[in-house]
Amino acid sequence: MAVVMEISFYPIGTGSPSVSDEIVEVVKALKEAGFEPQVGPMGTVVEVETFEDALEALRTARKAALRTVDRAVFVVKIDERRDKELTAEGKVRSVERKIQE
Repeated sequence: MAVVMEISFYPIGTGSPSVSDEIVEVVKALKEAGFEPQVGPMGTVVEVETFEDALEALRTARKAALRTVDRAVFVVKIDERRDKELTAEGKVRSVERKIQE
């Protein structure tokens, strides 16, 4: 993979402090679209081949989010690397390895 993207979705106006039901709908939509979302405590990571694929995943997430609420805030981080293979797991392992040094 060459692009790792993290999406944080904040539904507005749900009437509840819990937002897991709305997040579930976004994650389901990503899975149905063929992405492999990795749910974390503060965001969902999607690994794809190209920047255009990342944008398609974001479009999918946005469409699903706006089916559940009338207002949604997204925070998106995209890491695109061209000099070597890039995965979310590899990024974490690199930091963990350096902590142990």
